[in-house]
Amino acid sequence: MMGALRIAHLTPTFFSDASVIGGGERYVDYLVRALATTGGFIQDVVSIGTAASTRSIAHATLRVFVNDAPRAGAMGGVSASLREAIGDYDLVHIHQSLTTSGAYCTALARSAGVPAVGTDLGGGADELMLRRGGIELLDGVISISDFAHRLLGGAFTGRAEVMIGPVDTDAFAPDPAVARDPRMVLCVGRILPHKGVDRIIDALPPDLTLVVLGRVYDEAYHALLLDRAQGRDVRFVHDADDAALLGFYRRAAILVQASTARDVYGRAIEKPELMGLTTLEAMACGLPAIVSDAGSLPELVPDPRFGRVFSTRDDLAALLGAVAEGRWPDPGAASLARDHVVATHGMVAIGERLAAFYRAVHAAPRWGR
Repeated sequence: MMGALRIAHLTPTFFSDASVIGGGERYVDYLVRALATTGGFIQDVVSIGTAASTRSIAHATLRVFVNDAPRAGAMGGVSASLREAIGDYDLVHIHQSLTTSGAYCTALARSAGVPAVGTDLGGGADELMLRRGGIELLDGVISISDFAHRLLGGAFTGRAEVMIGPVDTDAFAPDPAVARDPRMVLCVGRILPHKGVDRIIDALPPDLTLVVLGRVYDEAYHALLLDRAQGRDVRFVHDADDAALLGFYRRAAILVQASTARDVYGRAIEKPELMGLTTLEAMACGLPAIVSDAGSLPELVPDPRFGRVFSTRDDLAALLGAVAEGRWPDPGAASLARDHVVATHGMVAIGERLAAFYRAVHAAPRWGR
């Protein structure tokens, strides 16, 4: 019987008010929980910050080392303490692997002879990793969507897999006791131009209500949205916690995710949506989804019975019109959406794939030990 492997999730930021509350950080938290469903692993989340600390978190230990290059920010962070600690592990998973911090962690792992897996969570496009061969020093790559993997442009030629998820389908689940509002359209995401909330507002028919959940990260864009929303039934919620978010997932009629490769200001967006975790969470709650054709989003809705894809504002207006008139989705869409997420993107499904990938890399690392 194989012994437990000690895994370090190396991430420049971690999911906490003391660091960053964001999709990339939540992804690491979810991955830890998914792997814990399989057994046979001891996990640490290893990050950097302004002060050193160690504490227990769900299914892992969080170790925070002092950033020795604070002016470079978290994505450029390095730590001598990490250099000393990396040899404690059987395998390291380097999150935000295309940042300066990711390049540093890759070099540390290679010099220590520790097998290393990398994942791009949208934090950068480091020259050393992508164009000077640094990514080839990894023993494996896990991409969070086919779209994310294509962005590597063939720079990595070793063992690789695409794993979309995981999603906590126990926490994100429908509640039969909660009635859905057939008029409520839900949008969940940070208030940033590339999220395309302006497109939803512009396409909203008069007999539907739009609820936008997300923290404001761009005040000018927020002001633009408020202006666009004049005369329309639009509500903004900027302080929703996880419980409130779940409540909206359970009450809404439809989710719309409108991320865009070209924002309202005409700027091109290289990574508009690498995975779209909120879309998966919503579908796990039985919420059919309308998504844009940007980034990975079309990958999340492979069945038109529970998901539709739009390209233009007119496309979106037509789809929302079908919702308003009761022509879509069909009554069975809710269960189809949830069953798809559980089977394909749930904690157990991703946990099993992740465990197999880690064990394969550990057993036969690309560069030996």
